[in-house]
Amino acid sequence: MIRVLFIFILLLASVWLGLQLQQDPGYILVAINHWTLETTLWVAVVGLILFFFFFYLLISTLNWILRIPASWKRWLAKRRSQKAQMKTRQGLIEFSEGYWVQAKNHLIKALPDADTPLLNYLTAARAAQEMGDNKLRDDYLRQAQQSMPEAKIAVELTQAQLQLANRQWEQALATLKHLQTLAPQHPYVLKLLMHLYEEVRDWPQLINLLPELKSNQVISADTYKRLQQHTYLQAMSDMIKQNQLQLLEEYFSSLPKVLKHDPELIALYCRFLIENQKYPQAESLLRHSLSKQFNEELIMLYGQIKDDVAQLDFAESLLGEHPHSAALLLCLGRLSQIKNLWGKAKTYLENSIALSATPAAYAELGKLLEHLNDENGACVAYRQGLLLVVQ
Repeated sequence: MIRVLFIFILLLASVWLGLQLQQDPGYILVAINHWTLETTLWVAVVGLILFFFFFYLLISTLNWILRIPASWKRWLAKRRSQKAQMKTRQGLIEFSEGYWVQAKNHLIKALPDADTPLLNYLTAARAAQEMGDNKLRDDYLRQAQQSMPEAKIAVELTQAQLQLANRQWEQALATLKHLQTLAPQHPYVLKLLMHLYEEVRDWPQLINLLPELKSNQVISADTYKRLQQHTYLQAMSDMIKQNQLQLLEEYFSSLPKVLKHDPELIALYCRFLIENQKYPQAESLLRHSLSKQFNEELIMLYGQIKDDVAQLDFAESLLGEHPHSAALLLCLGRLSQIKNLWGKAKTYLENSIALSATPAAYAELGKLLEHLNDENGACVAYRQGLLLVVQ
């Protein structure tokens, strides 16, 4: 509406000016040295307007010509950036599809015009590893670091991942240790260290790492419990294989409170004590554990101890709460034999077999019957035990 009103006023003014000029066209005389210019006011006004119009057009044209190089450069830069983005996208697609060589080539060719040089270098490094070229991988990782110095942790994390995947344990450990100095509480650094120690079976180092895994909530509570139990179990197993009795005793005595009554750890330790004829120590530990929590594996071990203590009385005290435990009855059969209570031993062993026939129970019964000069019964028991083994 305002525009229409403005145009209307402009038209009125033009008509009025035209009428005025028609009545009195005016007169202009311009004299310069020997030159004179005579014209009407109307022609002078139109000429002046045309002069300013062409002058403005000339200045605009010159300005456009002068700006052509800068515009051309911007256009070329935009064009190169678009091509780099296209090559980067193509490289990422090829990487996802497993075309490592093509992916690497497209990602590197997109540089230096790509606006994501870090992504290009890191993905190219992964592709180089898949190609089996570790030297090229390390070169790309180094260039990634140079392209974005503030992304040092991201680059080294990628390096550690690739080294772990390539089973380069020593290099991965060095990288992760350096990362720990840069970011001591970084959850993913701690998680990669955890995986590394598991792979190389460095259980003491993993035990030292456990508090940091817990305090930084690197893994869930349930996963942490399983890892903690597994780590101590494997560490103690290695000590047993290496016959490191003193170190094993130190580890067992320093177990975390939550593991002190773990049946699997107690069974492992007591089995070692029994094999080394440390019966009093094994009996005391098993008695204490079984008093707190009945466990079939522990009661089986208790029956293998040959000690001059009231083992039979203690084991029989458990029978009231666990009358249908085949493992407890087998234990009682063994302990009764140690006390030369042959009839009681035979009854316990037969009841154990009735509940759950096992090769161990048949072997004990066969040995007992052989001692009682029942060769036929012993042969039957041994044969039944062998059949179970074969099956």
